[in-house]
Amino acid sequence: MTEAHWQTREEKRNVAPNAQNSSTEHQKTMVSLLRHQVLLLAMKNGRAPLPISPALWKGLQRQGLLNDVYDLGSLARRLLFLGDGRILLAELRVRAAAKATAEEKTSNEMENAKESRPQFEEER
Repeated sequence: MTEAHWQTREEKRNVAPNAQNSSTEHQKTMVSLLRHQVLLLAMKNGRAPLPISPALWKGLQRQGLLNDVYDLGSLARRLLFLGDGRILLAELRVRAAAKATAEEKTSNEMENAKESRPQFEEER
């Protein structure tokens, strides 16, 4: 094999770990921001700050809620209000399930409307 081919193979090997490192660094940053948000809101409200448990962190990560910086504030407020990360995760699971069923109902209604619309136009 040529030397250039070996170099590209080495570059490919180096890219994969860097991609994983950047995603884990992003997640660590998001958790740090969530902790800071919880700390600041707790101080503002005169309460003790709640810890961000690893279970809460993994649950939020699985649901994709640590991807959006703007949602961290609402998550922090809700966590301080509820007082327990397990309750927050359960509430978020219920919301996700309700959202999925609402989207399914909406798509079914749209399909029914499309099916009934040509009949309505024919009656005119």
